[in-house]
Amino acid sequence: MSYPAPSKLGRNDPCSCGSGKKYKACCAQQTATHANPQQITNIQAMHQQAQQAVARADFAEAEHWFRKLHKTKPADAYILASLGQSLCWLKRRREGVDYLLQAAKLLERQAAKTREPKFALELSAQLMHWGEIAAAERLARLAVALAPESPVALNNLVLCLTRVNRNAEALPISQRVCRMLPEHPGCHILLAIIESQLGSVDEALKRLTLVIEQNVDPEQTARANLEIGVILDKLGRYEQAFTALTKAAESHSALLAQHPGSRDYLFNSLQRNQQGFTAGLLKRWPAEALINDGLPVPAFLMGFLRSGTTLTEQVLAAHPGLLATDESTIVHELTLELNRISGITDDQALALKSLDESQLRQLRQFYWRRMREEHGDQVMLKQVVDKNALNTIELGTISVIFPEARILFALRDPRDICISCFMQAFSPAPATINLLSWKGIAKQYAAVMQYWLALRDSIQPNYLEVRYEDTVADFETTYRRVFEFLGVEWRPEVERFHERAKGRYISTPSFAAVSQPVYRTAVARWKHYEKQFESILPQLEPYIEAFGYSEPAELNSPSPG
Repeated sequence: MSYPAPSKLGRNDPCSCGSGKKYKACCAQQTATHANPQQITNIQAMHQQAQQAVARADFAEAEHWFRKLHKTKPADAYILASLGQSLCWLKRRREGVDYLLQAAKLLERQAAKTREPKFALELSAQLMHWGEIAAAERLARLAVALAPESPVALNNLVLCLTRVNRNAEALPISQRVCRMLPEHPGCHILLAIIESQLGSVDEALKRLTLVIEQNVDPEQTARANLEIGVILDKLGRYEQAFTALTKAAESHSALLAQHPGSRDYLFNSLQRNQQGFTAGLLKRWPAEALINDGLPVPAFLMGFLRSGTTLTEQVLAAHPGLLATDESTIVHELTLELNRISGITDDQALALKSLDESQLRQLRQFYWRRMREEHGDQVMLKQVVDKNALNTIELGTISVIFPEARILFALRDPRDICISCFMQAFSPAPATINLLSWKGIAKQYAAVMQYWLALRDSIQPNYLEVRYEDTVADFETTYRRVFEFLGVEWRPEVERFHERAKGRYISTPSFAAVSQPVYRTAVARWKHYEKQFESILPQLEPYIEAFGYSEPAELNSPSPG
């Protein structure tokens, strides 16, 4: 949200503070009455310093300059927002979001004084990124009020509404955007997704097919093919669905800019961890020797992607005695801090072996400090459940640093996980790059679950495996067992978890599914694709057997996607 500051501003130039106003109606007006020429120059110089710091991703330096600007202009929404964003990128999310929300309130109050929607749009997008959907929507509507014919403003409002499953409200706005931009593939794909969610699957299919026929952007073509596959699956046209999904996967894989070696990064890391986290290392620091530090006992919710972790997190979050995080990245930050303290990278087991007890305690304190920064003092009062499916990769590190922890491990039929992953558009990263192909999904599933099986009986933390199929078959019995494991009582209101999820920002692809009651139609959906599983079944069979999925499961059709 930073713009280059010109060395000398004309009165009709855009103000360097980024408000979107002309200089004469913004900083010039304020400084003319409250500052001398030297102060005006200082404000411009500070803006320039702050913007240069942002450009080189030096957010600590950016914070310094935006705080100085904030003291000079405490009622400037742009400065508040810039300070908030800098803090968010410095991993001080709770503090940063507070400044972003202050900026939003100021901007709403000052709406009558501006005709420029750009800042409202940018701040709306930032708030949506950080999960503050209500404020994001208000600014999105403000931007539309300022520029009612702007397809960008209208589409931003559509994105806000769809992220909280308000598809019926989003539909007419999205239709209007597509009339304004008849050749824009992204807008038509978004409208097709909305139409599909509302049951207009034929219209959605026609729209997506037209996108593919007319589009020259291979990334948008790939996304259109993926959405076609999801819709055809809903319609029970499974052969065609898999063909479309395969086209999408091939296109996504071809577009990847990463070096092919990055595809092996995760497998190499898991192999090192499996060899390095010996029983001796996993039991090096007994829980009894560490729990006298006065820190809470953490719980971790992990598994494989699409295994039901988001469903369990939403159920746990509905319990007043639990604080369940949504895709927390603090464990990843913990591994970076481990690298820093030890001076060893790319080998967590070796790094932990190099530490003494005081350094281990330092890591424990780092984790809880970051938890407090993200979620406030309530983390010291409630049972925290740190949820991220990818934390399975960090199982050894978690187990050594927190031997007293509790681990909830989500299980689901490996075949259902594979087909569900194949229907997702994962952003390419070392932990997801292999999920963009059918065989890559099976290979990654096997590697991750082999790691779990290799370590689970040697780790000190207590663990409980939670099967998705058990949740669907007998919700209360399953979660009574989960709550007992976590040390809290059963609360009947958790059965209405989906009511709480409605209107709440959920960062994973499951945000639509967990806004409705538990349903059985996602169980054994793999049976529709038995022929396609022939090529990857040898990799999956050891885990089908190990986790008790060899017995035939009842097939439910059609699938909800």
